[in-house]
Amino acid sequence: MKRLRYLLCGLFLLSLAGCFEIQEQINIGSDGKGDLSITTDMSQLLDGMQNYLGKEEMAKQMPAGNIDTTVLMKTLMDSSKDVSAENKELVKDGTVHMKLNMDQKIFNSNIHIPFSSQENLQKLYNSMNNQSLGFTQLFKGMTGKSDSSGMEGDNNNMPDMNQFNAIYDFKSHNGLISRKLDDQKWKALQQNPQFSQMKDLGGMGISIPYTLTINLPRPVKKVDNILAKLSPDKKQVVIQYNLIEVFEHPEKFEYTIVY
Repeated sequence: MKRLRYLLCGLFLLSLAGCFEIQEQINIGSDGKGDLSITTDMSQLLDGMQNYLGKEEMAKQMPAGNIDTTVLMKTLMDSSKDVSAENKELVKDGTVHMKLNMDQKIFNSNIHIPFSSQENLQKLYNSMNNQSLGFTQLFKGMTGKSDSSGMEGDNNNMPDMNQFNAIYDFKSHNGLISRKLDDQKWKALQQNPQFSQMKDLGGMGISIPYTLTINLPRPVKKVDNILAKLSPDKKQVVIQYNLIEVFEHPEKFEYTIVY
């Protein structure tokens, strides 16, 4: 019965997967300072969930109702006991903006975090990928959803995209930025009891558009991802993925950019 619940939940989520998109942008200045921004538009997903669950169940899942707020990440992190002092320092100047309007069917979020050096960008990125910043719990808190409410008990053991991000090692220093698959982490993820189910569901032709934009202080000398597109001055790299493809071809998400 538990396996059936996982399967049905996965089918529902993936059937709505084409209803949201993610845009990530990394800006690096000539002094190594810059900012990381991740914008997720889930408006169509919200519409689909409302149709599937109904207004009463949606109210239970998102009891905070309508939200349009920007919160300092320092405020959110100061009260977290599970985030290290080093990671709190990395995100202290960041902000989280969330807009949720159930009636207008708007649901989007933006994480914006400045960094003081490419070394700190590397630390920030890898901390986000290994979930040590606790962003999942952060967003649950902002939408008013408690740890024990609703359907969450059925989803605790489901793989999520943060777990898939964790299979990559990110490096950044002057003249180079890269994201490479860690074979051991990839093998470990494949041992997840629910991984095979999610992999099977990933073959349904579903798309989650994911656009990565990297703005660099100097022209690119070399980039090894065939999906990468350069701006005319070669200072901007844009890579567009279908995020679902990570189930079958995680190597497609690798890149090394030399500039």
